[in-house]
Formats: sequence, C-alpha cells, structure tokens
Amino acid sequence: MFISNQELLKASIQIEREGKIFYSELCNYIDDSRTKDFLKLMSNEEAMHEEQFKRMLDDKSERTYGWENQQNLRELLDNKFKTDIFPPINEIMERSSKLQGVEQALDFAIEAEKVSAEFYGLLGDACDEIDVKAQLVQLEKDENEHLDRVKLLSKSYVPNSE
Repeated sequence: MFISNQELLKASIQIEREGKIFYSELCNYIDDSRTKDFLKLMSNEEAMHEEQFKRMLDDKSERTYGWENQQNLRELLDNKFKTDIFPPINEIMERSSKLQGVEQALDFAIEAEKVSAEFYGLLGDACDEIDVKAQLVQLEKDENEHLDRVKLLSKSYVPNSE
C-alpha cells in the first residue's frame, strides 16, 4: 500500500497537465471572448499548479511526509487515476452537438476539479511537514475555486453571446 512521492508527483502532473490541455482545447469550441479568456486563465493556472507541485516534491523523492500509508489516498489513486481525469475534448465534441459537447465538457471539468481538490485535501490532511502542508492547503483552495468558477460558467454558459 505504500505511496511514493514519485507516484504522487505523477498523479499531480496528470491532473494539472490534463487540465491545462482540456481548458486550452475547449477554447477552440467557444465563440464568446469572455468565456475563452476564462478558459485560457484556467489553463494557465493548471500549468502553474503543475510547476508548483513539481518544485514541492521533485527533489525530495526519498523524504516521508506522512501520507505514505494512507488508505483513503491509495484508494483515490487506484480508482480515479487509472483513466484520464480530464477526457480528451475531441472525444466529447465528436459525440454531440457543439452546445451539448461544451455542456458535457464543463460537467467533466466539474468532476475533475472535485477530484483535484479531494486529492490535494487528502495529501494536506496527511502531511506532517508544515511548509508542504501549507502549499497543499493552497492547492486545495485553488482547486475548490476552480470548481466554483466552472460551476458558475456551466450554469451561465450561452453559446454565441458576443
């Protein structure tokens, strides 16, 4: 059941890199400039989170932080990280009309942001290193803000509203 820092680094990179690509590619299906700007911002923030997590763990691969034997974290990694957190946009859009595809993409984004926040929350709860814990609390907060913003966008999304 041991969870290595490298495994967590890989999971974090998967979350953040897929999110960056997801939001960036979703822009290609959006006409409204404000919505596009929002998605670009989300993509940039995901890229920043990836770099932040890399800096946090990359050079500390052998250090223990308290999360190494956490069953709930193991279950999250085993159950949520076996597939894409953010599915490829083209797969969503090919199955639906543009409007339905964007709505489905936003639904996937909501679920992905929930998983991201849960992931960082579990890490932060288990972490016994104060500096890393503080960074994880901030990442969890950021992902919850992403969740709230994507939910708001999903409720208010109206295509071709320029």
